[in-house]
Amino acid sequence: MRSLQLEDGILAAWNVAAVPLLAASSAGALFAFGEGANLWAGVIQLLAVAGLIAAVATRPSGASVYRDQEGGLQPFAVVFIGPLVGGVAFVAGSASTHLGLQVDGLAVGAAFVAIVAAMVFGDRLPVIDATLRRVLVLPFILVAAGMFNTLAADLLGSVELTDFTDPSFAEYGGLIVLFGIMLIGGLAAFYAALVAAPRTLADPSLAGWWPLRFALFVVSAVLGIGWLTVLSG
Repeated sequence: MRSLQLEDGILAAWNVAAVPLLAASSAGALFAFGEGANLWAGVIQLLAVAGLIAAVATRPSGASVYRDQEGGLQPFAVVFIGPLVGGVAFVAGSASTHLGLQVDGLAVGAAFVAIVAAMVFGDRLPVIDATLRRVLVLPFILVAAGMFNTLAADLLGSVELTDFTDPSFAEYGGLIVLFGIMLIGGLAAFYAALVAAPRTLADPSLAGWWPLRFALFVVSAVLGIGWLTVLSG
């Protein structure tokens, strides 16, 4: 089992380079959280959600993704239900605003039904190639990462770097620690809902290597958010 996969490198490069460049261009609407009507951004976000749902509702040949050999539910399947549904709601809600249509409830409902059906039917799910399942999940992860990083950059845009050199800044050390904890906590929550959950459900063999993957994600996301904050300023 490999500790890192191609998708981890793609996501890191996406965070560091692609998201800042695209977000600062006319393509930035794709990462905006439903800020006004934009047909193409809404369609891409909705297609990303559809790809994720398709991956959840299928299985690779000869494998039951969500059940063990005794027929019981895999622990990861139970743990990731909530984060996955929350991630779908996040992206689908943005797509709804872009499209001017109330499709978020339908998308969340479809995701929930797909998850429940997958757990109930197990090895009777439609079969597709394991690599294709991973490909179906990847657009959702990339779109969601762009949305999160853009949101974080917007929040950090109000922070002046000169504030850190102010002599009185040391008095607020506790606030800085708290801010750092909140940033890492936000990245962890995002990662669980929008990266770890869909990727684990698409490829259960990934379970157990998430700390290393998360560390790579944090480094790339912080670099990308910092660059995007500079570009946006």
